[in-house]
Amino acid sequence: YPFECLNAKTHGLRKGELVTVTAGSGVGKSSFCRHIALSLLEQKYTVGYIALEESVKRSVRGLISLAVNKPIHIPEVRKSIPTEELIAEWEKIKDKVCFYDHFGSSDSEDLLNRIRFMVQGLNCKFIFLDHISIVISGISEGDERRLIDNTMTNLRKLVEELNCGMFVVSHLKRVDSKTGHEDGLQTSLSHLRGSHSLAQLSDAVIGFERNQQSETDSNIMTARVLKNRFTGETGVACDLIWNKDTGRLSEGNFDE
Repeated sequence: YPFECLNAKTHGLRKGELVTVTAGSGVGKSSFCRHIALSLLEQKYTVGYIALEESVKRSVRGLISLAVNKPIHIPEVRKSIPTEELIAEWEKIKDKVCFYDHFGSSDSEDLLNRIRFMVQGLNCKFIFLDHISIVISGISEGDERRLIDNTMTNLRKLVEELNCGMFVVSHLKRVDSKTGHEDGLQTSLSHLRGSHSLAQLSDAVIGFERNQQSETDSNIMTARVLKNRFTGETGVACDLIWNKDTGRLSEGNFDE
């Protein structure tokens, strides 16, 4: 990971493992995944990036934004950066990142075939799937719990068979609490939405907590390791600080 606090807890990333990333809506799950993906690309790994809630163009801009430390999806920011600089950053990673050109829900079997092709045909070592709920929404028959069970089981089998690393983003269910996850409620394995298989079949589960309405701490995101099959070490890893000017998450440095 590009965050040493998570490396201290998890002892890093490994192929053959499935990591579930979870948090409330808008807390920063997708941003975290982009940070991990860019770090892997910079380490010369080939990455498959499947973001079903956004276009491929938005995914590309998200990665380039981190590379140039500017949120280029914002028009006025984009205009302030020379096009040549953006192209230069894209040239560095374009041969190492593969996208799934699809917006919205996806058939589960087709998605599994695409992942298999990314790993076997395009040599992707790590896959990012953001997020599993939208995969399930594309299936018209069956209850949510069973569909998530089946999809997670198939993803687990793929990870084992292909020896790739995989990050799966999952939403949280609403719980009976005065405070919601979007307001900083502590995450828990029991809060994973839809099925316990999300926790059971994952090698690690990382939850994030951020009070988006706080007047002073809305940019502070707590990283909590909810499950860690590799060593069993769980609990709060650290606080990650989001800088709105750069779009970057930094580790425990409140000056940035």
